[in-house]
Amino acid sequence: MRKNEHIAQSNGYKIIAVDDEEGIVDSLSIFLKRSGYEFTGVTNPMEAIERVKDEHFDLMVLDFIMEPIHGDQVVEEIRKFDKELYILLLTGHKDLAPPLETIRRLDIQGYCEKSDKFDQLLLLIESGIKSIKQMNEIKRINQELSDTYEKLEKAYLESIQTLRYTVEAKDPYTRGHSDRVSEYSVLMGERLGLSEEDIKTLRVGRFVP
Repeated sequence: MRKNEHIAQSNGYKIIAVDDEEGIVDSLSIFLKRSGYEFTGVTNPMEAIERVKDEHFDLMVLDFIMEPIHGDQVVEEIRKFDKELYILLLTGHKDLAPPLETIRRLDIQGYCEKSDKFDQLLLLIESGIKSIKQMNEIKRINQELSDTYEKLEKAYLESIQTLRYTVEAKDPYTRGHSDRVSEYSVLMGERLGLSEEDIKTLRVGRFVP
């Protein structure tokens, strides 16, 4: 590493850049590593597809006009197995940008013209990373809420089951009646094609005395 080349401490986000011009890839490498990103540069679009299959990346910077396939074809392949990768498209000129319908269909988050200065692109990358960070936080909160709900539901069912056992213990002739009724109800619900939520309600009913 040259003395005047500074690489910031990693911020944990991984970016892959795909461009058949090595100069663009090298320039992005310098700028993004200085900003603390883990950077991977690829000049072959087919190789890029395989790298995304095998590794996790948070964001992709992708050239539109390439050989042997263009950027929109790369995205089309990637979207078959990765719906969440944040993708920014690079175009040589605004007249060469893909149609808006293509951008929407392939869920491309934005595009930017190539230029000697990377200010606009870097701003788009920073904005993209902020969006990714927010989405990750939302996913984390939703997962915590889901886990909490499952724990509360389990505690509720265990409480109801304990209560049922207490009630049935007083009358040995009705012992197991709730289980049998629930099993028949669930079987009937499945035969009738009820939704998972309705089947769950029937199954929970076994615990209600």
